[in-house]
Amino acid sequence: MKNYLKRFRVLFIILACMLAVYGVLFFVKGNSKSYTRTNTSCKTEERVFDYGELLTDEEEESLRQLITQREQQIGCDIVLVTLNEPVGNDMYALMNYADDFYDDYQFGFDAPWGDGVLLVDNWYSYGDYNGDTWMSTSGRVEDRYSSAMINDVLEDVFAVVNDNPYQAYTRYVNDIYEDMSVGKFGRYMLTGVTIFVIAAIVTGFYLMINLAATKTKKTTTAQTYVVKGASNLREQKDTFVTKHVTTRRIESSSSGGHSGGGGHHTSSGGHSHGGGGGHH
Repeated sequence: MKNYLKRFRVLFIILACMLAVYGVLFFVKGNSKSYTRTNTSCKTEERVFDYGELLTDEEEESLRQLITQREQQIGCDIVLVTLNEPVGNDMYALMNYADDFYDDYQFGFDAPWGDGVLLVDNWYSYGDYNGDTWMSTSGRVEDRYSSAMINDVLEDVFAVVNDNPYQAYTRYVNDIYEDMSVGKFGRYMLTGVTIFVIAAIVTGFYLMINLAATKTKKTTTAQTYVVKGASNLREQKDTFVTKHVTTRRIESSSSGGHSGGGGHHTSSGGHSHGGGGGHH
């Protein structure tokens, strides 16, 4: 029994460490702090501006309640605007609309033009698409979100928005919460299921390697270099055949798309924003 435990000691240590890390992440996420709003200059308490009339009254109220909860959990304003009207004829015009909307109302949980995000979804169709969407970020949200992360949120919205706008906008709110509430891990943090899947994979590789090692025959033994009781090193030899080296470039944070501040620019009002958009 002792030999068995000794053999799998490394595996047990790995699993214990993985479960410990999961426990810490779960505790941190489950005990996120509650923020107190300090922006007293914001011109409205409204967060859901359904000018496109895509939501029922009940859905609007449900989103307001969800946004209120998430804002207190992450300390960032979360704003939704729906439209069904011409706003220029390109994504640049929609970007300006979103930034100006945010600036004019002086959104920002901590201060005017501070921490927050606004999603404007315009259902006015210009051609092959049902509508255009732009996500404008500011403050801590701008710092947190890379262009790739913004695209992830938009893709999550686009997956259902044509069939169920309410569900899509709920995804938007919850995605922002997930990405801003648990630091670096975001909504991609390890779940309980993921932990045990990884553990199973590690276990499988460990067993395969060890079973293969026990089945592999030794190429040399105590008698390999002994002939008729005397040593004879000329009878056997181990030959180095070839050497092959593979190199791989490791991308740094500065060369990738995950450094934060995705789509950084300055609005017409002179305030810093990030953002990204797409069609649905």
